Formats: sequence, structure tokens, C-alpha cells
Amino acid sequence: MEMQTSPAKPQQLIVLAGLPGSGKSTLAERVSRILSIPVFSVDPIEAAMWRGGLAPAQTGVAAYEVAVTLADEQLRLGHSVIVDAVNPVEAPRAAWRNLAAKHRAELKIIECICADENVHRQRIKARLRNIDGMRETTWARVQARRAEYEAWTGERLVLDTSVATPATLLAEVLDYLR
Repeated sequence: MEMQTSPAKPQQLIVLAGLPGSGKSTLAERVSRILSIPVFSVDPIEAAMWRGGLAPAQTGVAAYEVAVTLADEQLRLGHSVIVDAVNPVEAPRAAWRNLAAKHRAELKIIECICADENVHRQRIKARLRNIDGMRETTWARVQARRAEYEAWTGERLVLDTSVATPATLLAEVLDYLR
């Protein structure tokens, strides 16, 4: 008996990037629920490494490597993947491009920004993610990360999460992914 198969939807490697508090995790989770695509978030991976006994100085790059490995395995199996990570510099960005090319997956980059500094600061102050083993970041740390953050180049969707409603942002993301 021959199985009927429908044309496969192209795999996507969806990368949500931006500073802490920019809205990327919230959007990643909403997109995951709607499209039934797994999310690999660097923060919980890094917190698990700390709980496992690794020092914070050892886990920054390593957490990205774990996320790349998890995404690689899912893409190998034919699934799409969402990655939730700051991606502040070129090295992790190149890793996502290389991974997408390896699996011939569509790379969809969504950079979240929060252009209104007051809104951003309030988000950081009020944020409670409950990641076991990870303290919430401070506004001073976000400012330090901003100073290290390299400008993106190349095609991507840039969303200013300080001016649009969550529903509007989600609609923009889903439209971009189509």
C-alpha cells in the first residue's frame, strides 16, 4: 500500500533576536503555540548548565552551542525550529545562517527592539520569567549588553515592540513567515 504524501512545507529556522526585555521570548512562545514549532531558548539552557554545576563564565558560548545542536537535530528530522536568543554579535548569527544552509531551510530572522527606553526599562524592572537558577537581569546589564550589541545586516523583520500591540506584532510575524 502506497502512502499518500502532501507537498512538504519548507522547513524554517526562525531566529528571534534582540536585547533582554525587547519582547522576543514572548513572541517566540506565541508563534510556537500557533504553528506548533519547538522553541530553543538560550536563557533556560544556560540556567540548566548553571544548575548542573558550570560557572557562568563557562556557559555563554556553550549555551548557544547547545541551542545550535538542538536546532540541528530537529532540522535533520525535517522540522522547523524557533530560536530565542539575544544574538548580540556576528558569531552566533553566522551559526544560524550556516545551519539553515546545511539543511536548506528558510532562515527567518526577527529582530525585536524596544525603541522607547522608558517602556524598555519598565519591562526589565517588572519582568519575572521564573527560570530556575537564573536571576532576572538589571537595567544596567541591559545597557551594557546594548553597548556590545552589533548592528544586524541582511534581510530580517525588525519589530519595535514598544509601539505595537502584541496582536499586531504577532500578525506581522506570521505574515513574515508565510
